[in-house]
Amino acid sequence: MKTDTKMISGLFFKLLPVQILLVAVGSINSLIDGAIAGNYIGPIAMAMIGLYAPAVKIIETINAVLLGGSQILCGQFLGKNQIERTRSVFSLDMTVLILLSAVFTALCVFAPHLIAGFLGADIETEQGLTAYILGMSPGILPWIMTMQLTAFLQIEQQQKRTYAGMAVMAIVNIGLDYLLICVKHMGMFGLGLATSVSYWAVFIVLGSYYFSGKVTIKFKRHGIVWSDMTDILKIGFPGAIVTFCLAVRGIVLNGLLLHYAGNDGVSALSALNTCGGLFFAISAGLAAATRLLVSIYIGEEDRASLIAVMRTALVKGVGMVCAAAILVFLLAGTLTGIFFDDPASNVYRLTILLFRIYPFCMPLSAIAVIMINYFQSSYRMKIVHILSIMDGVAGTVISSLILAPILGAVGVWVAHVLNGIYVIIAVVLYSRLVSVRFPSSFEELLAVPDDFGVAEDQRLDISIHNEKEVTDTAQLVMAFCRKAGIDEKRAMYAGLCMEEMAGNIVEHGFPDGKRHLVDVRVVNRADGLLLRIKDDCRAFNPKEKLALIDPDDVTHNIGLRMVQRFAKEMTYSNVLGLNVLTIIL
Repeated sequence: MKTDTKMISGLFFKLLPVQILLVAVGSINSLIDGAIAGNYIGPIAMAMIGLYAPAVKIIETINAVLLGGSQILCGQFLGKNQIERTRSVFSLDMTVLILLSAVFTALCVFAPHLIAGFLGADIETEQGLTAYILGMSPGILPWIMTMQLTAFLQIEQQQKRTYAGMAVMAIVNIGLDYLLICVKHMGMFGLGLATSVSYWAVFIVLGSYYFSGKVTIKFKRHGIVWSDMTDILKIGFPGAIVTFCLAVRGIVLNGLLLHYAGNDGVSALSALNTCGGLFFAISAGLAAATRLLVSIYIGEEDRASLIAVMRTALVKGVGMVCAAAILVFLLAGTLTGIFFDDPASNVYRLTILLFRIYPFCMPLSAIAVIMINYFQSSYRMKIVHILSIMDGVAGTVISSLILAPILGAVGVWVAHVLNGIYVIIAVVLYSRLVSVRFPSSFEELLAVPDDFGVAEDQRLDISIHNEKEVTDTAQLVMAFCRKAGIDEKRAMYAGLCMEEMAGNIVEHGFPDGKRHLVDVRVVNRADGLLLRIKDDCRAFNPKEKLALIDPDDVTHNIGLRMVQRFAKEMTYSNVLGLNVLTIIL
């Protein structure tokens, strides 16, 4: 019997909605801002928002370094059941982010004109862009912290809190946009301020959980391992290159569009970027879910589960992106009308054309970000660097430099599609280089090293679906131990421990009417026989249960006492809604 891929697929799609919602709701905020800016401040407001976009990407780059590095590192520590190390990484991440946010805020408050000039503002846009930067400055801290907390709250199984926070953010932003712009006529400053307050609203909703006593990954002021920052930066930097490249790309493309299409070209691209998060939400969610699960399964050295995660992302996930791309293409006119209401205008023509071309690159972009996050989580940093630079800046900019003088703004639109093609070709060529042949399977496409994971003859993976399979599995565990050369006594202990713990899960966790399973892995290691039991039932920590048992009552919980006596080491964690019990005999 093999690991049940349905559990992995279910876990993947359990993570996905929150990640999609985070990006989508943030984009809805941008969509609201863009619609109000375009209709109540004027079309030039869209150009100001477009000029500010690279500054957003620069901040997101630094955030991505810390989030990507800390999330992967935490995932690997969770995969090894090292909760205290996970807490230390989280605390280090939060501390550094607070300090950086203070620096960014100070720059926006005291040097907004300097920033506006750096972003390419001219006489027509400088004043409005400066006001917008000032309005956005109070929201930098909560904005960055919200992106971080959303990722960590998934581990805490706080999806409902995240949904509530996103809803509060959207409501606050809509209400304040109307009040500050339509009623108070505060212009671009009011537009930025409304967004800042909405970020504080969602941060309060999400952050309040960390003041409760229920949190697993706690913030700790003492005991932070500062040397972990080296690993965070080393792991996170390659994946964040693409975000930085997007900032550079934004500045270059804005310059090309201003030269060949004027403010209309910049406004059209700004309209796309305003909706871009909404279009990119599924891809971003796929990338985040892939990164977290891949890092956990790498920590567990689970080759089969790693491949199952990637199959889910690249088949089912990219299929979802294709459906979204078709919808965007069909709604091109409606989306354009949100920002510009004159179909006869040049800016309307350029925007609707962009909305019809962009969907062709959406599936390609999804594949690119999934593969970049996979390679990042598996420490293939050279290919991450190459793909990040290609996807983030090189492919689009080089194609735009060639096509813009010929086709104007349309050349820039077409360059986005060509960029996706370049990245896919690079992935296939990398797999060809590693596998010495063109990939014909998912495993070859992923270029999984031959020595990754526990050898087949040193492990046993089983999924239990009912009570009868518990006894059958105990026999299989003992047979595996004997075949691996383990003495009869330890083989019997392994079978008894597995039967006791898995039997408890089936007896107490399965009768709730839902479909459950118990995922068992046995590994023959040099330091002892490892037994890992994973289930998706309600949280239950056997170590806490053992602590409550009266030591003088030898008849109480005999099974748990037996397991404790046989185990050299026993650890428990609840990761992403899964109980994970690891026993070393």
